[in-house]
Amino acid sequence: MLFPDLSAPEVNNSKEFKAQPAIAFLMDRFLAFILDFLLVSPVVSLLVSGLVRQAKTFFLLNSRSEEGVIAALMLFAVAATAVVVLQVLSLYFLQATPGQYFLQLRVVSYPSTQSRLTLSQCIVRSVSWCGTFLLLGLPFLGVVGHPLRRAFHEKASDTIVVTLKKQFDSGPSLPEQRLMTSWMQFSFAMFALVAFVGLAKNYQALNAGEFQTASTHAVTCKEIPDKELTGAQRMDAAVSLFLLKEITSDCLSRESENSLWSDPVNSQSMAYFAKYLLSEGQERKDYLSKVCESRTSSSCVLAMYLDNPDDVQLGDASHKLWVTQVLEADHLYSQKNYEGSLEVIEGLQAVPALREAMDKKYVRSIWALKESLGAKKNGRVPASSDTSAEWIEGFKEKYGVR
Repeated sequence: MLFPDLSAPEVNNSKEFKAQPAIAFLMDRFLAFILDFLLVSPVVSLLVSGLVRQAKTFFLLNSRSEEGVIAALMLFAVAATAVVVLQVLSLYFLQATPGQYFLQLRVVSYPSTQSRLTLSQCIVRSVSWCGTFLLLGLPFLGVVGHPLRRAFHEKASDTIVVTLKKQFDSGPSLPEQRLMTSWMQFSFAMFALVAFVGLAKNYQALNAGEFQTASTHAVTCKEIPDKELTGAQRMDAAVSLFLLKEITSDCLSRESENSLWSDPVNSQSMAYFAKYLLSEGQERKDYLSKVCESRTSSSCVLAMYLDNPDDVQLGDASHKLWVTQVLEADHLYSQKNYEGSLEVIEGLQAVPALREAMDKKYVRSIWALKESLGAKKNGRVPASSDTSAEWIEGFKEKYGVR
């Protein structure tokens, strides 16, 4: 049994072929598309599997997640790029996709007489083929009514799909051409109408200031005093002020969303810690798992400390974080170690964003320390009375109190 030589598609790219091209049957092209999908989809799925998991996680945690939208857009971009690259390589070296090659179909230049496709033709054909899906695949239907069974991506790249078989398609009949032409014109008219209505609504919303209102909610929170803070430090300040009850939950939410958008590498852990503080129930557990992807991270230690302060050592978190120092000051205060609390507070008073809140903590600790010194019942004097007296005298001198 003899098999035809399928490695030389240029045999059908002669001048004689130009006059009467051996048009591929629609069923063969459809079967080739199915084969290509079965072959390429596992490869593309492997490439985008990480982005799929990330996008799912974002949307499970928040159905309106902005980072989820970005992950989804990146997913589609990577998938489209992979498909384009694979198609370009197949068309350039084989003049057919794997499915087309198996079914003895070839993509050749038309109406030029060159023997092989150029790289630019392969790229234009592949990119326009992927872009057709943005129009719900409607341009693909052009093969039904076009005399040479050419769709938009083939016209754009000056190519045509032919068959190496003895029998070939003679093209659509005249009534079939008219029907498909009318249907395509109607479809594109509907698309144009929908686009015009959408543009009109957006223009009306623009004049009404709706986009300005939406952007106002997306910017950073104005309740944080220091406007020069950026990145991880701003997120650290926001969480600290929230724990100090100086900013609202809405403010912290906006800051966390902004950090995930603008600085996901450095601020992601603290931003998820903020979302953990704002959530409840199962959502809170989901965010805790995100925060504790690395259980040794400071954000994870802080989250577990807030849930189980007796079982977690606060010292395991980075002392460079302001939120760690805020929690440490409160912990020392609860242990009635007012001098230790005041030492931590004094360091935080040097941070402009936290100064006002820490001044309140400073006054509270001094007041508690003064009351503890006044408890000299049964002639007992606290061992740290000298140090405590220094703190009180320093307070009086600082605030002019006598």
